[in-house]
Amino acid sequence: MLNCTCPANASLTAIPVVTCAESFGQIQKVAFQRLKDADGTRNSFTLTDIAAKSTWSSAKSATDATKVVISPYIQAPTSEAGDAITFGGGNETLGGVEIIIGRNPSTFTSVMRGIPQDVIKVMKELQCEAQAGNLGVFLFDDNGNIECVVEGTVCYPIPIASLFIGDKAHGGLEAPDSNALNWSFPPNYSDDLDIVKPAFNPLDL
Repeated sequence: MLNCTCPANASLTAIPVVTCAESFGQIQKVAFQRLKDADGTRNSFTLTDIAAKSTWSSAKSATDATKVVISPYIQAPTSEAGDAITFGGGNETLGGVEIIIGRNPSTFTSVMRGIPQDVIKVMKELQCEAQAGNLGVFLFDDNGNIECVVEGTVCYPIPIASLFIGDKAHGGLEAPDSNALNWSFPPNYSDDLDIVKPAFNPLDL
């Protein structure tokens, strides 16, 4: 459903002036982390910490719910924003005008090419984490930037659902073998997204 303030504010909220264009590059790797630890505390990094390679080294070697795992390189990344959920039309609503009542989840699709299947087998375990509603991602682009959910000075993994790791598709004579890597982002997932420019290249993790 639409997240509307009721009653409405006394005036329209001012739209900030755009001083710099923002665009994330090609997503080439993904870091997976649980959204919460065992006691329900949200996993997070400060904006200072997430920009440091030592933080990621510690998170990769963790043995608790804060552990981060990094995907192999992914290719053909495609993200499709969720479209509008509508009601009515025709004689059902005034003037036949549909009512927007919300938005659908956004989808992300990609492939991993030439990856040994013992790696894929381990990655498939992540599907159960997502099914339990406790998995998020940090996105790494071709410029070495990190995209995450930022609230104040804290960075959180982006929640995902319906994670799917596909079985091997044989490419034969014309293409390398591949496995699908797909998931859904919940509606409004991008409201607090921000891009972090770290002091190292996260693609090297």
